[in-house]
Amino acid sequence: MKPSGPLNGMSGMRLFAYLTLACVLCPLAASAAPVVPEDLFKLTFLSNAALSPDGHLVLVEASRMNGPKDTYDRSIELVDVATGHLTHNITKHLGDGDYAWMPNSRSFVFVRSAPKQKPQLYRYTLAGGAITQLTHIADGVAAPVVDHAGDRIALTVTQTDPSPKAQVDFARAGFTPKAAQKKSDIAVIDSLFFETNGQGYTYRQHQHIWTVDVAGGHATQLTSGKYSENFDDWSPDDRSIMFDSLRYDSVDGGPSDVYTMASTGGPLQKVASPLPANNGFFFAADGRRVYFLSGDIKDAAARPALVAANLDGSDRRVVVERNAVGWGDTLLGDMKEGGGLCGWRMPGGRLALLNMDGPGYANLRTVDLTSGEFRDVTPARGEAWSCSISSDGSRVAYLYSDFMHPADVYAAATNGGAPRRVTDVNAAYLAGVTLSQPKEFSVKDPAGFTVQAWFMPATGGAPGAKHPTLLDIHGGPETQFGDTFFHEFQLYASEGYNIVFCNPAGSTGHGYAFEEALESNYGDAMFADVQAVMDAVVRRPDVDATRLAVLGGSYGGYATLWVISHTDRYKVAVAERAVSNVRTENLTADFAARNGLGGGAYNWGPPWDPASADYARFSPLTYVGGVHTPLLILHADNDTRAPIDQTLQEYTALKILGRTVEYVAVPNEDHDLSRTGSPIHRVERLNLILAWLRKYL
Repeated sequence: MKPSGPLNGMSGMRLFAYLTLACVLCPLAASAAPVVPEDLFKLTFLSNAALSPDGHLVLVEASRMNGPKDTYDRSIELVDVATGHLTHNITKHLGDGDYAWMPNSRSFVFVRSAPKQKPQLYRYTLAGGAITQLTHIADGVAAPVVDHAGDRIALTVTQTDPSPKAQVDFARAGFTPKAAQKKSDIAVIDSLFFETNGQGYTYRQHQHIWTVDVAGGHATQLTSGKYSENFDDWSPDDRSIMFDSLRYDSVDGGPSDVYTMASTGGPLQKVASPLPANNGFFFAADGRRVYFLSGDIKDAAARPALVAANLDGSDRRVVVERNAVGWGDTLLGDMKEGGGLCGWRMPGGRLALLNMDGPGYANLRTVDLTSGEFRDVTPARGEAWSCSISSDGSRVAYLYSDFMHPADVYAAATNGGAPRRVTDVNAAYLAGVTLSQPKEFSVKDPAGFTVQAWFMPATGGAPGAKHPTLLDIHGGPETQFGDTFFHEFQLYASEGYNIVFCNPAGSTGHGYAFEEALESNYGDAMFADVQAVMDAVVRRPDVDATRLAVLGGSYGGYATLWVISHTDRYKVAVAERAVSNVRTENLTADFAARNGLGGGAYNWGPPWDPASADYARFSPLTYVGGVHTPLLILHADNDTRAPIDQTLQEYTALKILGRTVEYVAVPNEDHDLSRTGSPIHRVERLNLILAWLRKYL
């Protein structure tokens, strides 16, 4: 089976006892060095852990920064679960990835990209290390999923509409065009969702499902047309497949339907649902029913239900109610881009294993597909994601990170017992640097909610002194901070700053009511929570209350602009990829739709309607006259999630007002600069922020 795609999540409310703010640093070697921006070049980033069916080996993708090439070297690593032995770059080719085990655990298939060649499917045989190319599909392949028998492999193939002819009569123009001039590079767009952050214009691209046999032959295209499909699962007998697709034009973001069809091709059968947002999970053990997540699109805080139904959608049964739990991993960090949801039906069909959100953590749990009851497989701490199980369901391998450790491969028995770390890929780096251990505390906000927060004491600067303190506000807003490694925070601690981070109203992991509290109070609910957190922090003896800063990116950038327009408490601010005007954001972002930011027209009315006063009410730009804090505002030129006009509006207004502001424009990067941007730009970004903080703090 293939894990479902990334989904946001929320969790039932868990109240925290008020914890003391006293912090004790971990014992550190005297020779330990401070964390610096350039340390990113020393780190190994892991993703996509795939356990072999026999449970003995794990494939994992390792990514390391290549400074001279200003790119990432990505390779497939093979890990022995019993010994932890890691074979680096098992396929001896950088850029390989996107892999899946064959059922006998003796080989795996993977996707290889080569210069001037579309990505194709290859097979690696463990005995002898032979590599065989399997496909020669013109448009290239991605996302292989092997069937249960090991006879066929499902693939996704993205086909691109041909470029139109140039609208020029070259005979009249009096010259013979070059080949490239005969085709137009002008975009003629008639669809609402025509671009995607990091990918540019995508309206001409259509992702379809193909199958090939185990030798790469009999390539068969199963789906076609203007709409795309996302593969979900093979049926237990391999006669059917399940996939998601939106097969109509929508003015809302997020709707999707679940379909099944014969794995040899034929008509599509829609799994009818009364709700518009449906994402396939897996087939039932008998193949006669399907499990999927089903929810609405109007409420940004809502979380889908887990539903079982017949293939046509009849006999629908809710296993887990809507808004009851947070599916997947929504913790934010700077070592990866989202953890997403991993989910697998376990042998026998009674249980499924998946990762889920809790307050400030994400762990692995089983869910009883009859009763909807959950049981922890891993402890309620840290961040667990990218999970896969052995064919007998006894073992799970996954990636795990916590405050003091970047991601490593872990293994656990699904029936209980302590998880075991299998790799330690950043051990040498961690042994040589001074790290700060965050300490959790909580406060009550004016609405009566418990707000989870952490204080991360400075490791640099004068011992025993009062330190300047940074408040960092997370993006989303339907995400959360939590127990995972954050290089940037460790960097600030080494520079002599205390760091405070928290999960204000709107954060996931703390229950539906807490998340929904932001929707009708988009700025003030967050502001009340972060101010309550800082009210507690400034009482600490190691905090200089006269030297506070506020920072954030995406919604955190919005929040930073909101905070400094409503208080002069902070002496300096850094806002990245910020939103300043929610009216224009809801009409220009790549997700622009009727149900855009904050529920869009469903909650705030049409953005173009003067009577829709909430857009002005919830826009930091409305209050820009109140900004007196020196502001560094940073934006990537290719950001379409928060288009660059959002920064330009705030920056221009502040310059007209004569306020202290600098604008950093980063070329050739998108909304995810801090996580996946080019190595040089990622390090430059950190040094620019540090220089700004030093100047004013």
